[in-house]
Amino acid sequence: MIRSIRADNPGPFTLDGTRSWIIDERAIVDPGPDDAVHLARLADAAPDLELIFVTHRHADHAPGALRMKQQYGTKIAAPAGALDPEAIDFLLHDEATFTVGTRTMRAIATPGHTSEHFCFFTDTRELFTGDAILGEGTTTIFPPDGEMASYMSSLERMRALDPVILYPGHGPERVDAIEWIDYYIQHRIERSQEIVTALSGSSRAIGELRRLIYSDLDARLHDAAETQLLAHLIHLQQQGRVSCDGVRYRSN
Repeated sequence: MIRSIRADNPGPFTLDGTRSWIIDERAIVDPGPDDAVHLARLADAAPDLELIFVTHRHADHAPGALRMKQQYGTKIAAPAGALDPEAIDFLLHDEATFTVGTRTMRAIATPGHTSEHFCFFTDTRELFTGDAILGEGTTTIFPPDGEMASYMSSLERMRALDPVILYPGHGPERVDAIEWIDYYIQHRIERSQEIVTALSGSSRAIGELRRLIYSDLDARLHDAAETQLLAHLIHLQQQGRVSCDGVRYRSN
C-alpha cells in the first residue's frame, strides 16, 4: 500500500505542501521539513518503518530524515550532498536496489532540478519523482546547480521506464504517467522556442524576456521566472541557438 501525508508548508513552490510517501508502512520517500507534527504523523502511519529515501537536499524534502533517524533509529538512503554524510546509511548510486515489503525499489539518477536529484522506481512500475516532476504545474531549474540539458535527459529517462503512476513531491499522484511526462518534455521544448522567437531580430535582457513571456505572472514569482529563463538560455547557448554579450541575448 502507498499513501501520502502532506506537510503543512504550502507556498508558490511547494503547492499545497510537501508530499511524504509511505510504502507498505516500512519506508518513506522524502519525510519533508523538520516539523514535529508532520514527522509524528509519519511515524504513526509507518509503524514498521525501516528506511527513509531522500530524493534531494532541499529543505522541504530532506531535513525530516535526520530528525526521524535521531528519534527512531531509522536508516537513510540519500544522494551525496543531500544530508550530512555521517547521517547517510546508504549512499545512493544509479541503479542501486532496495527491498521494501513486497517491492523492489530502484534508485534512478535524475539530475536537473538539482545536480544530486534521484527518483525511485518500483518493480510494479511506480515512480516516486521528488521535484523532478510535480503533480500539477512544472518544476523549477535553478542554475548553476540545476541544469536544463541534464533535466531534459532525466525526463527522457523517466519516460523510458514506462511508469504506470507517478508519486510526486508536490501535488497529486498522476495515473496519466506517460502523458504527463510528455507534457513536461513538450513544455520545455515550447518554452525554448518561445525564447528564440522573442529574441529574433533584437537583443533582450532577461528582465525584458520575462515581461514578454510571463506577462501575467504573480510578482512573487518574477525572480523565479527569470531564473527559469536563465536555465533555458544557458541550454540554448550550449546548442548554439542563442548568444550573449554578457547582459543581452540574441538568437543566432
